[in-house]
Amino acid sequence: MRTILVLLSVLMLFSAYAYADVDVISNVSIEGLQNVKTGSVLLVTNLKKGQCYSIAAAKEDIRSILETGYFDNVEVCFDNIDGNLIFVVEEKPYIESIVFNGNLEFSDGDLKRASVLKAKNYYDFSKLEETKEKIKSLYRNKGYADCEIEVYPTTDMNTNKMTITFLITENSRIIIEEVKVEGIYFFKEKKILKLMKTSPKKIFKEDIYQTDLKSIEMFYKNNGFMDYRLISSTTVYDDARTKMFLTLNIYEGSRYKIGSITYDGNSAIDNKKIEKIIKFKKNKIFNQNEITKIMNIICELYYERGYLDAKVVPNFDKDADGGIVNVNLSIKENPVLYMGNIYIDGLVSTNDKVIRRELLIKPGEVLSDKKLLRSIEKIYNLGFVNNIEYQVLNTDKPDIVDLMILITEGDPGRVTGGFGYSLNNQFVTSMQIQRMNIFGLGQKLSLCWEVSKKRKDYEIYWTEPYVFDKNIILTLNAFNIKKDRNYISVDHDNEYKENKMGFVAKAGPRINNYMSLLFGYSYEYVKLLDMGLSVKAEIEKVFDLSRDKTSSVFAQFTYDLRDFVFNPSRGSIHTANLDLASSFLGGNVDFVKGTVKSTWFFPAFWKFVLSVNLQSGVIIPYNGQLRIPIYNRFYLGGPDTIRGYAFRTEIGPKNGGTVMGFMNIEYKFPIWFDKEREFIQGIMFYDIGGSWENYDGINLILGSERENIRSSIGFEIKIMTPLFPLKFGCGYGLNHKEGEKSHQFYFSLGGN
Repeated sequence: MRTILVLLSVLMLFSAYAYADVDVISNVSIEGLQNVKTGSVLLVTNLKKGQCYSIAAAKEDIRSILETGYFDNVEVCFDNIDGNLIFVVEEKPYIESIVFNGNLEFSDGDLKRASVLKAKNYYDFSKLEETKEKIKSLYRNKGYADCEIEVYPTTDMNTNKMTITFLITENSRIIIEEVKVEGIYFFKEKKILKLMKTSPKKIFKEDIYQTDLKSIEMFYKNNGFMDYRLISSTTVYDDARTKMFLTLNIYEGSRYKIGSITYDGNSAIDNKKIEKIIKFKKNKIFNQNEITKIMNIICELYYERGYLDAKVVPNFDKDADGGIVNVNLSIKENPVLYMGNIYIDGLVSTNDKVIRRELLIKPGEVLSDKKLLRSIEKIYNLGFVNNIEYQVLNTDKPDIVDLMILITEGDPGRVTGGFGYSLNNQFVTSMQIQRMNIFGLGQKLSLCWEVSKKRKDYEIYWTEPYVFDKNIILTLNAFNIKKDRNYISVDHDNEYKENKMGFVAKAGPRINNYMSLLFGYSYEYVKLLDMGLSVKAEIEKVFDLSRDKTSSVFAQFTYDLRDFVFNPSRGSIHTANLDLASSFLGGNVDFVKGTVKSTWFFPAFWKFVLSVNLQSGVIIPYNGQLRIPIYNRFYLGGPDTIRGYAFRTEIGPKNGGTVMGFMNIEYKFPIWFDKEREFIQGIMFYDIGGSWENYDGINLILGSERENIRSSIGFEIKIMTPLFPLKFGCGYGLNHKEGEKSHQFYFSLGGN
């Protein structure tokens, strides 16, 4: 017992001694503050009252205080006797106002918007210098190349508040009076001057001028002048420094023709494949762009095979007197690279496997550049990823690299609602609840509700992209859609309601990275309501309205080569559907329907995209059924097929067609961007097509009769607001008959 008491006493003494030796903070204070609030500093420090002081923690707090940008210097004092911790700071001057004097070309507001340094902030010398350069750039772009800027900061030492005055001397505006090119022998001077945007009566801009010099150089080198160079560039001003005279002195050199193109160094790729790329005619004029294109294609062949460090070095053997150049392409293959570890970072709500299953490259495989880029596209196409950055990392083994993928997730779900007006549906109210990444597993759920005077839609979609983590897609869809329809013509006497209820289930495998094959079942029950006696009599003369249940099985093949699903800029998508409706499946309608659709996307220039869509279909009755029901037939017109014509009542047979085909040509271009994404998009379109009762009735002549094909042109603006996509468009029919409305206008807020 005595031993235990002795041990406890020793431990208590040791603990008291150890505690007394620890520097405990009793108070934290800030000295030297003038304009910054104490709380703003304490907010970024980690050392608090009651904690143990350490030099490392103090240094970290000094760094955090300096990172606020409010201070030039920070020192720390700690009294280990009374535990007082003091941060002694030296504040930067607080900018109370920024004043501009001497500015006539630009308003104070223009200059303030261009300024990086702002009032009501703390002084930063680097931002002051950047502001001076930005203001000078504004003036240079307006022709004031001699503009001078002086800066006078004044500080009240009592308050440490600063006023910054920019004194601007604009001087004269300088306009290009003349541009000359000397040393030209082969081409006319006028041809070279047309290559330049720097021209008389314009303002000289250095960046544009440098681009002009590169354009001239590439023009010569693409026309055989391999030795072209700029000897000098001379600028002269008039006495008043309002006019600029620019003279270029160039050396053209000899013009070369290609004698031969050879290659060496290839072992991974056989000669035949490279020879298919290198196609040239002997004595053809040398073209630098064509040689570069050949080199890039050869490199792409290697990149696809994992030779990401492969290079092609051109060697030119020139005979200036004879004007012949022999080109040798020396291929440096370097080792093939294999995939090591793949790291995925940045995920917040998404399961890691959702990203990994979209990757076409696996650890241990050859790292193919083509597969890597396609993998990035596939991740974007999930629909809930805002940005992807990737980096190939070297390892301790020269032929193995790791891959780091940084994902920035977007909003996986949204609730959108809206209202709009169109000539067809009048006032429209809609709501959509969409979730693109349920439980972080990549599943998609969409609930849609839309009501207008002429339609009521309720739909639910659910998609599982990988059933049981297998490469199988499953989609379920249930719907209840009620729409106002017109029979034969657009007037109140021919109106009735069409109510469709049913569901669709489809599933199937992805055959490869571009193709999928789905099989499914569809059940649809249709009722025609609120028919006037005359309309009902007319319809019943032609159709058996008791055939109101369509039960069908179908197959759907898709070949998708688009780069991005939601806003494609290149590639194509091709879809073929085959439906078999049968009374043996529980319905009372029997037909076979086939539809095919192909859409191509062609990048034009910048972000302009040309798209061409072709769609056709045929439906054939069987098993004793003589006519296809009115609600299973093809109808054209409206905003989804041939815009500029009324839906159902102006194109094709009055009772709908069993054969149809149409084409849409669209030229899309961005109007406005928000965070590098298209926010407003303009679309010009041309539509053409028709529908017919049967193959014998097909008439491919443009005309205004129902059996003719019709065409239209128009324009659409699409605005992707944070909550609602807004679409406004107008289609103008080119083949209307007398009495038909020449155009169809549509406007909607909400929906897709």
